[in-house]
Order: sequence, then C-alpha cells, then structure tokens
Amino acid sequence: MDLVIPVQEARERSTAGSAEVSLSEFAYMQILELMLSGKLQAGAVLQERRLAEMLSISRTPVREALGRLEAESLVSRRHGRVLVVSDVSVESYVSLLDLRRILEVEAAARATGRITVEQAKAVEVAIDELLRVTVITPAHHWAVDEMVHGTIAEAAGNPMVVSAIRDLRRRTHIFNTSRIPHRLLPGASEHLDLLHAVTGNDPEMSRRLMGQHLDNVRDAIIDFILGTRRS
Repeated sequence: MDLVIPVQEARERSTAGSAEVSLSEFAYMQILELMLSGKLQAGAVLQERRLAEMLSISRTPVREALGRLEAESLVSRRHGRVLVVSDVSVESYVSLLDLRRILEVEAAARATGRITVEQAKAVEVAIDELLRVTVITPAHHWAVDEMVHGTIAEAAGNPMVVSAIRDLRRRTHIFNTSRIPHRLLPGASEHLDLLHAVTGNDPEMSRRLMGQHLDNVRDAIIDFILGTRRS
C-alpha cells in the first residue's frame, strides 16, 4: 500500500479543532512514513524536486521538512552536500533508547527529593489536561512528555546530562501517539508514578520506575517498526 496520501486527507487526519497541518508538516510526516516503512532505506538520496513531485506540493515545504529531519539526525549529508536517509534500523533505536535509559534512570535517582511538590503538581495538571483533550496532537503530547522528562532531568543538577537527554529524546520523539497511540494512557500513568517517586525519598524506586517506563517505550517502538515493515 502506498504510504503517500493526498494532501487534503493528510490535513484531515492531522486536524485539531480548526488548526490544519502545514504543508511542511505534511511533507515531514510523509517522508518519515516512507523511511520507517523501509520504502526509503538507509543511504537513499533525498531530492527536493522528486519528493515535491511525489507529494504534489512545492519544494519549499519539502526543504523545510528535510531540514527538520536533518536536525533530528534522521537524514544526513554525504560529501557535505547530498542529503541521504540515515540508518533508522531497529538496532539504532534500541541503542538510542539504551543510552536514554542509562542517563535517565540515574537522573531520576539524583532528582529524587529535589523536585518540589509545586513543580510536580504543575506537571500533573499538564498531564490531566492532555488526557481531557478530545483530539491530542503530536505537538501537545510531546510538550507534556518533554515537561515530565525535562523536569526530572533538570532536577538532577547536571546541565550536560540535561542536554544529552534532550538530544536523545529529540531523536526518538517521532514515535509519538500518532504511531503508538496505545501508549498514551499507560504512559500517562507511568509519568504520574514517576512524579510521585521523585518527590519522595527513595532513589531506588525512582530508578526502577524510570527504567520500567523506558523499557515499555522501547518495546512499543520495536513492535511498531517491525510491524510496519512486515505490512
């Protein structure tokens, strides 16, 4: 089945209230789908003109989408000029998530007792508001997810760790609720448990809950990639 869908249909799928997805967002999502399905494999050259023709849009939004993908390390430059698809294999994501686990488990332990009740409450309110929204956009979900993990990382007290975690999260955040929607409710519950742990005084509990949360994220991503490539 062709993964490139009409612009209007893509907009309808991505509509939240009266806001429509932009053409650059449409191009970004479509190119991602082609990469994740294996139709654009690692090393494939990405040409603006060809992609624009395939998607029936102008080259400008395609250029913007490719720039975003490059910033997320999902495409790279060969010989400093030609854009190619980076390796998005299961092994690559397992490695990224493993590194995230190493850093974030320790960050959760160090953050324990250093997050105030007020900070935790603000994050809980954001999670509750997310769950009350009729249509959850990837951007809204990402903002709340970033708030949870960012608050914990910052409380750990090491700016370099915060930066590393943010970069690793950026490189894996394409697997949002639009691709693994079944993770929304369990993820929210896990986030709440994490918040309760880091506001307590048991670093080992925080370690364990963060590790379990990231293991669940990893398993969902692996299932998604393998399932997409089998279809």
